[in-house]
Amino acid sequence: MTIILKQDHDALRAMMHDFAHVLRTRGSDALPDIARRRISFSQLFRQHMGREDARALDLRNGRQAAQADPVLREHGRAIRILFLRYSDHIKYWTPTVIKGSWDDYLAAVLVLQGELADRMAWEERCLYPLIDAQPRGAVSNGVQKGPPIGVEEGPPFQII
Repeated sequence: MTIILKQDHDALRAMMHDFAHVLRTRGSDALPDIARRRISFSQLFRQHMGREDARALDLRNGRQAAQADPVLREHGRAIRILFLRYSDHIKYWTPTVIKGSWDDYLAAVLVLQGELADRMAWEERCLYPLIDAQPRGAVSNGVQKGPPIGVEEGPPFQII
């Protein structure tokens, strides 16, 4: 069940490794390449988050909801923080700022990459075993049915 999520993690790790290598070896001459790599990473990261959220929803609505609840809460809290840090990082580190503070940018990238690597390892250790333990019939196709999470069904939708 988590094979695609783990493949995402492997791809994200490879992208982070390659990105750090480019930063260390090519310097600011690589800014156009860095911009492309940042976009590619961001796209895969967002796609992965969507797939992971679908599996978390399955857990939250499944037979193991009580057992999974503390793990899901920790996951939601931590991934929200990491996503906001990543978003702030992208907003702050514009090409002009990067070029003027290359060593600081490299340091900031490595810190953020370390945090993401730690989070992915935690997910593989704590979250994915719960996902894999879900009974086969409890897994969705990743398409949410009904109103968005946090919205009560029935006309008109109400925020709960």
